[in-house]
Amino acid sequence: MRNNKKVLITGGAGFIGANFAHKFLDLGYNVNLIERKGVDIWRLESIKDKIKINYVDIRNYDELGQFIRRLKPQIILHFATYGAYQAKQQDTKEIINSNLLGTINLINACEEINFKCFINTGSSSEYGIKDKPMKETDLSEPNNLYGITKAATTMYCQYMARKKDLPIVTIRPFAVYGYFEEKERLIPTVIKSCLKNSALKLSSPNFVRDFIFIEDVVRAYLLAIKNIQKVKGEIFNLGTGKQAVIGEVVKVIKKITKSIIKPEYGKVKIIQLEPKCWLADISKIKELLNWQPRYDLEEGLKKDIDWFKKNISLYK
Repeated sequence: MRNNKKVLITGGAGFIGANFAHKFLDLGYNVNLIERKGVDIWRLESIKDKIKINYVDIRNYDELGQFIRRLKPQIILHFATYGAYQAKQQDTKEIINSNLLGTINLINACEEINFKCFINTGSSSEYGIKDKPMKETDLSEPNNLYGITKAATTMYCQYMARKKDLPIVTIRPFAVYGYFEEKERLIPTVIKSCLKNSALKLSSPNFVRDFIFIEDVVRAYLLAIKNIQKVKGEIFNLGTGKQAVIGEVVKVIKKITKSIIKPEYGKVKIIQLEPKCWLADISKIKELLNWQPRYDLEEGLKKDIDWFKKNISLYK
């Protein structure tokens, strides 16, 4: 059953945004998306007639402001970003305009309406290289322009939440995986190779990540929305608090799929500086939102692989 609650999702055709579009449709919301013209909406094909996709340029304040005043969304989930995929998104001007200017425009436009909750999606890249679990109070020392712009948007969001008493919170997801994940990323690449028994070429088995399943991510955002008056102005890490090496992830996927494929390491170029520690301290989100991950790596991958088996045609 539909209701009159309006949710606005920027970057809604992307991996994480699309999962929220599906989820909020299931919850009965009036789902509105902001996307770039020409974007591939393959993740939204099954629901495109039940949601509204708006092609609005968040870099253009006048265009964006008119749209926000007309729509008057109650919940805003901000996922639109540029530069996260460093192999193909390296335009300096675009990184700054999309991430920093676009977010400032969006918050300033939303300030003009009576919204209930704005969640800014940050990034673990804001921390830079650390040698211990990353904590929200750690100094931001990003080592690329993407991380710099994400750190700046986080600071702006916190500033506006505190100065104007606005219901804004920032969540910093770590290595999210799950349904509709980008085709070129690690886990879809490994799952597809194991299911199709095709060559598996990877960079290194020793890189580390704090992998978090998409269903745990969705649940954390829903808790933040529910408790927004309690946590406005806060920043939350979103991970499992456990670090996994790439070689172990490959072994778990091979075990679940019963694949005999042998990964070929050293066949893919390394595109960024890889730390020895990439791990979230999640004590804050556990305490303030009473959230903790329900899925360990193997449980999350089992659900992900089941979904892939049903949707493998999307990954040709």
